Amino acid sequence: MQKKCSRCGSDMEVVLRNVVYRKRVRILNVPVHVCVDDECAHSQVVDVVKEDLKSLMEELGQDPARQAIEFEEMSELSHLLVLIANEGDSTVSEALGERVNELLDLFLLAQSLGDEKWMLELRHRLTKIMV
Repeated sequence: MQKKCSRCGSDMEVVLRNVVYRKRVRILNVPVHVCVDDECAHSQVVDVVKEDLKSLMEELGQDPARQAIEFEEMSELSHLLVLIANEGDSTVSEALGERVNELLDLFLLAQSLGDEKWMLELRHRLTKIMV
């Protein structure tokens, strides 16, 4: 996920930020690219999660209730980054492997229950982190 700043050309790092939508909804732990140059400090949502964030905002509508939403519940990338942040000794590949195994276990459970909707959701989550 290496990226150069479109404004100044410096490197950008990925951090988890809170995004406020319509001054009422705090969306927690959204992966954001932030320019390392303090004078620039340009930031933008990580491309991989833009569609998930957009879908969430559309779901909330124009006049949402005051609330806080944990974005890691909707985004596998956000989920992995929160896991890594909370477990300082875990590597990215370890966290990714653990999450894939967890989702595959859930997929087998959904399959045994015949829950097509859940299976589709889990497939979607797996493809998001396997890309």
